[in-house]
Amino acid sequence: MIITPAQALEIIKDWKVCQVDTETTGRDAHLCRLLSVQLGNDKADIRIVIDCSTVDIRLFKDFLENTFCIFQNGKFDLQFFFNYGIVIRKLYDTMIVEQLLHLGWPSGVISYSLKALCERYLNIKIDKTVRGEIIWRGLDDKVILYAASDVTNLEKIMHFQVAECRKKGCLVGAKLECDAVAPIAYMEWCGIHLDADKWKAKMVKDKENLDKAKKALDDFIIRLSKEGYKKPYKDDLGNTFYNTIDANNFKKYVFIDRQGDLFTGFNLTPKVTINWSSSQQVVKIAKLLGFNTTVQDKKTGEDKDSVLEKQLKGQKGICDEFLKLYFDYQGYNKVVTSFGQGHLNAINPITHRIHTTFKQLGASSGRMSCGSQQPNTDLAKANHVKPQDCTYVNLQQLPSDEETRASFTAESGNMFVSCDFSSEESRLAADIYNDTEFKKEFLERTGDTHSMFAWAVFKNECKQCGCKSALDVKKLAPQWRKKVKAVEFAYLFGAAAPTISKSADCTVEEAQKYIDTLNEEFKGVSTFASKGAAFVRSNGYILINPITGHKLYWWDWQQWKEESSNWNQDFWEKYRQYHKSTGDEISQQVRHHFQAAGKYDRLARNVVTQGTGAIILKTAIRKLFDWIVDNNYFGRIKLCVCVHDEINCEYPKEVVDFPKTLENIMEASAAIYCKSLPIPADPEVSDHWVH
Repeated sequence: MIITPAQALEIIKDWKVCQVDTETTGRDAHLCRLLSVQLGNDKADIRIVIDCSTVDIRLFKDFLENTFCIFQNGKFDLQFFFNYGIVIRKLYDTMIVEQLLHLGWPSGVISYSLKALCERYLNIKIDKTVRGEIIWRGLDDKVILYAASDVTNLEKIMHFQVAECRKKGCLVGAKLECDAVAPIAYMEWCGIHLDADKWKAKMVKDKENLDKAKKALDDFIIRLSKEGYKKPYKDDLGNTFYNTIDANNFKKYVFIDRQGDLFTGFNLTPKVTINWSSSQQVVKIAKLLGFNTTVQDKKTGEDKDSVLEKQLKGQKGICDEFLKLYFDYQGYNKVVTSFGQGHLNAINPITHRIHTTFKQLGASSGRMSCGSQQPNTDLAKANHVKPQDCTYVNLQQLPSDEETRASFTAESGNMFVSCDFSSEESRLAADIYNDTEFKKEFLERTGDTHSMFAWAVFKNECKQCGCKSALDVKKLAPQWRKKVKAVEFAYLFGAAAPTISKSADCTVEEAQKYIDTLNEEFKGVSTFASKGAAFVRSNGYILINPITGHKLYWWDWQQWKEESSNWNQDFWEKYRQYHKSTGDEISQQVRHHFQAAGKYDRLARNVVTQGTGAIILKTAIRKLFDWIVDNNYFGRIKLCVCVHDEINCEYPKEVVDFPKTLENIMEASAAIYCKSLPIPADPEVSDHWVH
């Protein structure tokens, strides 16, 4: 039946709930346009498809903004509505809630598509093949029927999900996540301004740094090809001796053109043939120098070679010069390959801003993740570049150097504010772990946890520097404050002694002493960790936050538990006699079993602080979004990017009080979840991204 917009508005005027979906000419809200908007109501059993090529969707603005709307992946649809000044805040997102219900499940194990949800909850199969034909079909009968079908099942799915949320105790969390959909959509829609000229100048310097780093590595190999290398080793008494590696071992990696040709003559300049970006080639040099490159593949359990920093950095003393040169090269190479032309390609020609993508539940803790290697085909076409050269850039992992951040600027007439929480994770740890010493540090002392940990771990060394308490460490013993940071972070993340020994450059025995000392000093932390480990092993999930009910699920816990119950005394006797340390199937099974338990033991300690931090951030951006909309600053105050505990916005200069407003919103959001001590927010204002 074909009806007029007025007739449609008359039909839907009393709907309390509306299922909403859109069909568009592409995925980019700034480059593509709406084809249709679909509205559906389960109770009335009515579906309406609005042809946006002939009907102004703004006629439905009041209805959409004042009706409870159900979406599947609403972040996508909302951005197209933003183009028309339609801001939908009362919404439910079936995809987001399903992800919450399976937080912790690995990607690929479960699907969150509408097709999958229909099969899972309603036991019906829907055909999505038409979706790929819409662009060339237009709104013909087949597309209209397909579009209407997408607003047929969402309300039913919602009811099943709500029942599941109630059963799992995460209804508050589901509302929080649904409330965060609109501000995250707004953040993607607003984007961030990149000064192309500054970025290009940075790229030139980055390439120069990479070339210098490569030359330094090449010169190192050329020198060894002439002089050889003395490889140090220690005897049982700790005495250092040297084995000489003959220069001929390195000469095969150096080419000298001694034949030349008629036109160019001879070129006797040595040329190193190693591709320093190839880990396979670097492994050969590392082994030659005496490094142990063997690691165990976590999936297969088999040995493999690795020259990753976490493998080599703990082997200091073998050839420190090579480590420095190689890691310098790796750092510059990452900057050049990851933070170069791709960002220029990502600039939208309509808005002149970068619009990336944020995954709302991007980590098992509930933190957002940013970027995607999926090609932005709409933007690639508009910018006349290959799709593979135009992806969604990651704005959460930018280098923090001033030159990189200064390239992200406010547009003319605007200012840029970066506001982050002060020591958020440490303050949350003090509150959540209910640790007396932690709380005292923030409530009665300076809040300098690095000095607090240095005083706990290296008390004797700090005393030798003249320290009488942790208050003196920063001034009198800064070297121990710096050294303890690796221990502090690893300890709070639940790392074992071997991991701490690598990060802190100490022996495993020393690392275990650090752990024992810290467990004794911070009893709240150690008690929380042991209780958390016992809980997740018994229940198969970690309660991230008791207010919202967010949980991280040990997705194959049932299988792990059944495995444990089958391993009786007879099994363990046979294991020790026939399988232990053999690497056979049984040995691998046991190893994986305890690795899984260890993984969730560690997560039980650290995911609670990270996850609560993510909840605070989502609460803050929702409050901020509401303030922006309610005060008529939509599209003027731009939410540019969030990085874990940091919110970055661009705002008109005349709104001078906005940084203070942002600070207040963030601190009020933190106070909801951190009861025993405040978490201050610190805004910094400039014409560019400061932090």
